[in-house]
Amino acid sequence: MRDNSISIAKGIAIILMVLGHADCPDFINKYLSMMRMPLFFFMSGYCFKIKYLDDERGYLKKRVTGIYWPYLKWSLFFLLIHNVCFRLNIYSDEYGFIGHTSSLYTFSDFLNHAISIVTKMKDHEQLVGGFWFLKSLFVGSVIFFATMKLLKGSKVGMVFLLLLSLLLVYMNWKIPYFQVGHRECLAAFYLYCGHLYKRYKLNWHHHTWLNIVFVVIVGIGSVYWSASMLRLTFAKMLPYVVTSIMGLLVIFNIGQHLSQCEHSKIKQFLVYVGNYTFNVLTWHFLSMKLVSFMLIAIYGLPMKRLSEFPVIEEYARQGWWIAYLVVGVAVPVIWTYYYHLFKDRLMNCSANKSLS
Repeated sequence: MRDNSISIAKGIAIILMVLGHADCPDFINKYLSMMRMPLFFFMSGYCFKIKYLDDERGYLKKRVTGIYWPYLKWSLFFLLIHNVCFRLNIYSDEYGFIGHTSSLYTFSDFLNHAISIVTKMKDHEQLVGGFWFLKSLFVGSVIFFATMKLLKGSKVGMVFLLLLSLLLVYMNWKIPYFQVGHRECLAAFYLYCGHLYKRYKLNWHHHTWLNIVFVVIVGIGSVYWSASMLRLTFAKMLPYVVTSIMGLLVIFNIGQHLSQCEHSKIKQFLVYVGNYTFNVLTWHFLSMKLVSFMLIAIYGLPMKRLSEFPVIEEYARQGWWIAYLVVGVAVPVIWTYYYHLFKDRLMNCSANKSLS
């Protein structure tokens, strides 16, 4: 039986990300923010193939085609439709994300944003705000690979990357223009951890009693040193790192157990979501606008409130976060499923015509 534990864990993590963006109750969001994004970096390192250490060009090409190119393609697409979104009230000059409103772009605005997207993976549109992760994954992968080459995969590399992350967050310093700093180094650290975890065949996530301890510690951490990769201070970084690794191993454990369920619909769904996490990342914000539009129709709200980002907060906190979550996951997944179904049928028709 095929081991789908990694896909399932990634599927769970991306759903938890949408849950946080849906403005779920604060105590839930704080708990989940302690683990969900580090898991993706950890799993990327877990899946790293040693053969690439002798194939620098192959590794870099894979990172460019698998991370940078999708980032570039979709960031530029959403940039091009910015003014259309503004006229549809998806963006507005009245509402936005934490007070950051928008406006119609001039040619100069389009050009400046495009240059920033291409050269430093920054200034992408609100609708793809989650793309900060792609920059951290891309740059973090390069830092991880360079560290692996330099230190020959030694465990010292993990310590080095953690200390470098601590130093950068303490100094509040980033590489000028490219804005690369502690977040990208921390991503590289998680990649390194994932690689070592697999190389040394550690199986902490298999122990039920240990996972119970991890769940409790993550809960304590969400109260006393609540943080996320987007909101880290020097004082919180070390406890956050330790807690996040515990939390992601719990998700890995759940993925491991579900992967052993031979005929589970939940397993099949999570495997599918885990295989298309990029699609959910790209489209969930736009999909959640469908719920905002419904709320505007139900409660007679001004149409400009459609631009509240990512959700209409006062209603999300009344329980509508559940609808935001369901739509934010379901729409990208259903769209992806039928897109591939249509594409496969089209290819089969073409193949049959060529044979006849």
